[in-house]
Amino acid sequence: MSLSPIVSPNVIRHQRDSVQEPIPSASHIALATQAKIRGDAIYNWSGIQSIAQRSQIHFPTNEEQVSLLVRHAPGKVHFIGSGLSYEQIMSLSLQDDKGILINMEAFKGLVRKTESSATFGAATTINDIISILGEYNKMIPVSPGVIGIQTIAGAISTGTHGQGMFQSSYSDMVLRLRVVLPNGRIRDITRDDKEYPLNAFVTSVGTLGAILEVEIETSPRRVFFCEKLACGFEEFVHEYSSWNQKHEYVKAWWFPETDRCHVWKVDPASVQQREAFLSTEQKAPLESDENSSAMNSTVDMYMNAMSKDTKSAHTSSQKQFETVRRFADARDLVGFQEQILCKGIPVPQINCEIAVPFSNFADATRALHRWNQENPGRLHYPFIYRAVGQSEAYLNAPSTGPMVWIGFLVYVAEDGTVRADGMKTMAEIQFILSQFGGLPHWGKHFIPGIYNFEEKLPKWGDYLQLRKNLDPSGKFLSKFMENIVVQNQRNQKPENRVGMLAKL
Repeated sequence: MSLSPIVSPNVIRHQRDSVQEPIPSASHIALATQAKIRGDAIYNWSGIQSIAQRSQIHFPTNEEQVSLLVRHAPGKVHFIGSGLSYEQIMSLSLQDDKGILINMEAFKGLVRKTESSATFGAATTINDIISILGEYNKMIPVSPGVIGIQTIAGAISTGTHGQGMFQSSYSDMVLRLRVVLPNGRIRDITRDDKEYPLNAFVTSVGTLGAILEVEIETSPRRVFFCEKLACGFEEFVHEYSSWNQKHEYVKAWWFPETDRCHVWKVDPASVQQREAFLSTEQKAPLESDENSSAMNSTVDMYMNAMSKDTKSAHTSSQKQFETVRRFADARDLVGFQEQILCKGIPVPQINCEIAVPFSNFADATRALHRWNQENPGRLHYPFIYRAVGQSEAYLNAPSTGPMVWIGFLVYVAEDGTVRADGMKTMAEIQFILSQFGGLPHWGKHFIPGIYNFEEKLPKWGDYLQLRKNLDPSGKFLSKFMENIVVQNQRNQKPENRVGMLAKL
């Protein structure tokens, strides 16, 4: 397949000319990703889902080249950032000889800044944004998420979030997007745009436009104090709502096999704490002198279970064990928000995260507790709880009000396998949470048929109409998203969902 003659192959670098060419490194193809290359195809960070053949990937270096690629593409057009999404939301069929995958790696870095805003290229990672803003004594005005190697375009497009009831998601700090529309037209979209609402674009899973630049709000950099505590399940259920009303950021892990919970309460540091931290090199958070061993026995139990899942000894230095080992000998922290909160460790896993209305937190959690009592030993990593305030983005789960994101996962073993009941476990928990108004995180694993998007997202119909007007041929729709957007099961009945679950 070749592009229209108007697009010179000498201008737009792509990978169709020579099969003898060395396969680019993962970081070259997908920025900071841990995407895996097998044969002539690249896979997402977990190594499970294919993204594209390298022959399908194009590397434009400026916005005009992106425009030409989009305008003259004879088939599907998708985009790759850090390759972190679990489902194939932006993947091409490996047999598609017309579709193209556009790598946006040339679009990164600070473009411009004002006293209260900053504009970054779409491929700039969250880590780099935080670092660059820090040089100007600024920070992002929302809680950072767990993983910092996401690109800003990918993070907002999938509804990625941190935690804290007084803020929402990355998408809600966006002031302006510069995008390439499906017809190839380049356009700036702002908060007062009536024709193309910004809130429809910011979290649209790549289905409305190719993001070139993202302008975000900024705020003065602050120092935070993180108090860590351990508690039992009943205290967690009774106090979690109150904690979220009192503290700026709250993050909690519930270990169902022992019913122990580990909680982080994060607030602005005191004057003394701030001065103590700022007197250091500020490269790492200050740790308290005392540590708590309250979670140590629970950590040991989970480490042993994880060893069986991943077929490796928990005494090894593999990163999946670091994700649990960090809960042992816990210490309070003082530092910048990203030093405390953006501490995820991306290792191969089946990761799922479902948002339920904040008012349903206790009921949903007790339902999970009953499931675990009936299915002991099924989860070898804790449930993760992160509450957020209402989002303005059309397709963001918290668009109806405050939500609690509940995360859970199973690990992928060294040989690429998942334990026999792994996917069934993921499906059962999703189904339970869907009964409490649950909606999935777009960038993680989920089973579309479990959820009624039209019913739960008030702006779903507006989004569908805008997408149809902008892209009637479905150029930006992957097969995965097409099953949701075009063939969404809007009249899905509960009994049909039960039957669907039984087949998984």
